[in-house]
Amino acid sequence: MRNPQNPEIDPALLPEDGKKTVRSRLAQLRPAANFGHRGKGHSRPGNPHPENSLAAFRQAISEGAHGVELDVELCADSNLVVMHDDTLDRTTNQKGGVSAWTSPDLRTRCRLLDGDGHLSAEPPPTLAEAFEAVGSAAMINIELKVFEMAYQTPSSGPTDLADAAIAEVRRLGVLGRTLFSSFDPAAVRAARAIAPEAYVALLLGVRESVEARTSIGLALELGADAIHPFFAIPDDGIAAARRAGLDVNVWTVNEPEVMRRLINAGATAIITDQPGVLAQVLAADARH
Repeated sequence: MRNPQNPEIDPALLPEDGKKTVRSRLAQLRPAANFGHRGKGHSRPGNPHPENSLAAFRQAISEGAHGVELDVELCADSNLVVMHDDTLDRTTNQKGGVSAWTSPDLRTRCRLLDGDGHLSAEPPPTLAEAFEAVGSAAMINIELKVFEMAYQTPSSGPTDLADAAIAEVRRLGVLGRTLFSSFDPAAVRAARAIAPEAYVALLLGVRESVEARTSIGLALELGADAIHPFFAIPDDGIAAARRAGLDVNVWTVNEPEVMRRLINAGATAIITDQPGVLAQVLAADARH
């Protein structure tokens, strides 16, 4: 395991400057980048695409998304799995904590459910499969999902998760199209220490987003490149973050009028359950 507290890193040995590349990609997609939230949104009635599934990722890209947002956790064997919840209960045909299952068991026994509870043929995907599904031009925002204490193990904490995710992204050679984000400051701090060249963001909850101006200091202290606030963030919070040098990638925005407000206020990217709707809003903006 790497020591994330070791600051002695030779810049000449660093791989691709992921943060510079990602920021350049986001700038080229002005007025805002379009990210499909868990692909085509959470597993809700009427959604035929299981959340965090390869089908959902492909559908989001086909509707005009520039990338997708997904969640990763650690299995019992310290392998990564794309999954939002601490347990399998809500989104799959199995039960129990993700951290109690090995990756091979998930692959052979676990299948994702769509929004109406119908069984799909897909097991929870790997990061490699997700990157292959979205194609070579798309970005992926990897949310580091730190387990609640009831499901944490000695090898599934924030540092372990950040280390595993960054190692896999480096192995795949996709650092220049990867955003790492987390609500957990320890995971953000670990990601920054492990990979100074990566693009790292601090996720904000509802209250922190409304009071975004007070969250900017924490993001800067952690060395983040961006904040990822809830859509309730006020316009002056976006402006203050941008003045501080932070990107602002907002979640989860599904209404066209809210999309337009956030874009006009200077949001860098929009994370949405409705990437097709956002594509239409961005196209209309480009025409005017």
